[in-house]
Amino acid sequence: MFVKSVRALFLVGALSACGTEAPHDVPDADGVEPLQSQESNVIVGTVNWVSATTLSGTQRTRSRAVGYLSIPAVGSRCTAWLVSADTIITNNHCVASASQAAGARASFNYEDGVAAASRVWYDCPTLIRTWSGDDMTALRCRATNGQLPGNVYGWLTVASANAATNDSVYVVHQNCDYYTSSGCTPTKKSSPGRVLNANYSTTDLSYDADTLGGSSGSPVLSTSTNQVVGLHHIGLGGNSQGRGTGNTGIKATRVRARLAEIGL
Repeated sequence: MFVKSVRALFLVGALSACGTEAPHDVPDADGVEPLQSQESNVIVGTVNWVSATTLSGTQRTRSRAVGYLSIPAVGSRCTAWLVSADTIITNNHCVASASQAAGARASFNYEDGVAAASRVWYDCPTLIRTWSGDDMTALRCRATNGQLPGNVYGWLTVASANAATNDSVYVVHQNCDYYTSSGCTPTKKSSPGRVLNANYSTTDLSYDADTLGGSSGSPVLSTSTNQVVGLHHIGLGGNSQGRGTGNTGIKATRVRARLAEIGL
């Protein structure tokens, strides 16, 4: 798909939520949400991501605040990240309304080496607010075992300034290369990359970090500051095998402005 067509689809709201492609998609390890998606998120060249469990230091600490978002109301999955003790951020094209938020839940230890029975889930069914123009949604999560998720996994800080072209970044997201390994488990990954164009559009920056459908809603983090510089949402130039020319995310200053509207 060409860049212009991808952006046109997004602007008129034609991109579906994660995992709604026909024919039937391969389910994830829990047998609920599909692995594949109509989203245009893409791998650029040869897949370049690592399990989040191999990260160290601050990157590993920050990765803990990113989770698998199950959205049963629309039979889909996305990625989400904590921005406070009880608030997660994802894309509007993942969750666009209160009815779509119903039943949503997130797991922040959906990682390699963690058995399905050991994953901790938090109910996140409350729509705080959604912004279609910035493809952003905030959901509120409930406590599990008496603890809010952010008090267990921490939360991320959004940068006060936008990234610059050629800045080093990494995207933390929930996925696997299901085009190569059908039926793989979408565990937490970290994709390194660099900013291709800090002013790709009024709202977006572009970068070459790898993602696939299901990665939507993930944070793009600065390698130098480990702060969020983008809210990942759309891939560019994707083909039928999920390969393309780049990915894009909403700029930090726009994300911060939306968070300020809800007191964060």
